[in-house]
Amino acid sequence: MAARGGEQRFLRALSGCRRVNLDTNAVIYYFGGGEPYGRLMKALFGLVDEGSLEVVISGIVQMELLVKPIREGNLDAVDEVIQFTERTPNVLVADVSRPVVMQAAFVRADGLQVADSLVLSTGIVTECDATITNDRRWQRPLARLARRSPMARGDVVLSLPRMLYLDEFVDS
Repeated sequence: MAARGGEQRFLRALSGCRRVNLDTNAVIYYFGGGEPYGRLMKALFGLVDEGSLEVVISGIVQMELLVKPIREGNLDAVDEVIQFTERTPNVLVADVSRPVVMQAAFVRADGLQVADSLVLSTGIVTECDATITNDRRWQRPLARLARRSPMARGDVVLSLPRMLYLDEFVDS
């Protein structure tokens, strides 16, 4: 089946990316397959499966993915999340490390919520090329953050990953 226009635009937006950071909603779309976003995430994971793209998810995302199945007592779903996050090639769960926490303080200062600050900061610290989300509440704080001086870790200047909002790739 050929990719539709939105999928093609999404895949073009991912070209040149070697590593992307995923927000919780993006992973939920992948698991749930709900349209129209599930199709985009399946296309992304096609690149992951072929080894041309690496996915980074924060330990915060892993935790958020586990909450509902644990609350519902759905041990099969808990196992599915653990298998996906811990054993899928080219998917890395990044710890909430001290550098991530320090970066998150700067992101949080610009208005992003705590969990979202940690998720985005994971992408910054792990030097992802893009962060994929569908949370438009990130836009205003990120606009403020983009005006700040460059972030640094030692001698390495860190940059804000390109933001890819999934709803921008949905065909009307």
